[in-house]
Amino acid sequence: MKFSKSATASVVLILLLVSCSNFTSRSSRVGSGGGTISTTGKTNVTSKPVINVVSYGADPSGKRDSTSAISNAINMAQTQPGSEVFFPPGHFLLDDPSKHQVDFKIDRQIHIVGSGPTKTVIVNELGALNPAALVSTTIFEIVTNPATQQGDGDRTTISGMTLDSATYNAGTSIMDFANHTTLSDLVVDAPSSSNAYNPNAFGVRVIAICNPTNKAYVVRTGNLVENVTISGNGSSGQTELDISCQRNSKVTNVTIKGNGVDIFYCSHDELSNLNLIGTPSNTTSPNYTWVITGSSHIILSNIDTYGSGGVIAPDITDISKNITITNETMRGTGAFMAIGDSLGTTITKSHLEQIRLNPVVGITGIDLVDSSYTGVVCKPDKSISALVGLSCPTISSAASAAP
Repeated sequence: MKFSKSATASVVLILLLVSCSNFTSRSSRVGSGGGTISTTGKTNVTSKPVINVVSYGADPSGKRDSTSAISNAINMAQTQPGSEVFFPPGHFLLDDPSKHQVDFKIDRQIHIVGSGPTKTVIVNELGALNPAALVSTTIFEIVTNPATQQGDGDRTTISGMTLDSATYNAGTSIMDFANHTTLSDLVVDAPSSSNAYNPNAFGVRVIAICNPTNKAYVVRTGNLVENVTISGNGSSGQTELDISCQRNSKVTNVTIKGNGVDIFYCSHDELSNLNLIGTPSNTTSPNYTWVITGSSHIILSNIDTYGSGGVIAPDITDISKNITITNETMRGTGAFMAIGDSLGTTITKSHLEQIRLNPVVGITGIDLVDSSYTGVVCKPDKSISALVGLSCPTISSAASAAP
């Protein structure tokens, strides 16, 4: 059977129309509260709805509260896990106090997507500078099933927006208790944690609740923080980025101005391409760029620090083990890197200021390779041994020699 040119063209046109029906553009996805999304662009892929928060009544002009509208959009998305909640360009204000101190609780896998950090801004108005506010709140809280330690909010993503908790000195922007989540392309303006509204405020927390007695049973795994800038004024104990009780998680391409990143009872995690700008002028409390506590097999690489050079915290309950630091550059004079109780710390290709060895009980094994430093200070009468590439003036040459 032969076809004419016009018939052939008609068949091709029909095939193209059928094929195109399997794709949905961004413009159609953000229409009247619905639409579909296919992330692969292939046929036979289950599409998920895209929920536009404006369609649920959110105000991108920033003139009125959008808390209830955004909450309704998130709740709708969670009826079909995998759905996207889309924020078009605009400023969205949150000014509706929650007795649970959480604006948006995410307990199903969804994707919170803005139009970019310079275009989509969420401002938390609940805080110490808002006279009408009674409490500050967390903007997004991603939760998991406490019985199984997985499921529910696992694999949720938040991306493409600015979260402003600083203007009104409000609470933590993101609390992430889940697994295999992604926080990316974000700007987070964090509050001060030194007032009654925010005694435990951080910029972003990717955590489980663990301690030396239960950390083997309460952990999270596979989380990713990437392309994030955090600015804040965390006080002692409250860093801008809290990474706690994590396994096989990653932090990369992160800039933090303020009280740095806390790595607390973690294992087999990697942090890379960090620009950590401390605030040495903060004289009311210690200020850190990075802090490691009770962790093992942690890799830090490609780090610029302004202020503190970092701290491996003294912890005799569970000392830090197998910490690797590569390509750290301390910028500025008079700062120091402090190393407490630890076993097997390796520092390579780094340019450091002073190194302070400050254990409660002891340090075994520091290997400094292809690196420079301005001096070493050692805590007297403590066990400090197996040093390679540096020496401790207060201990014997035999103790400071390589094993």
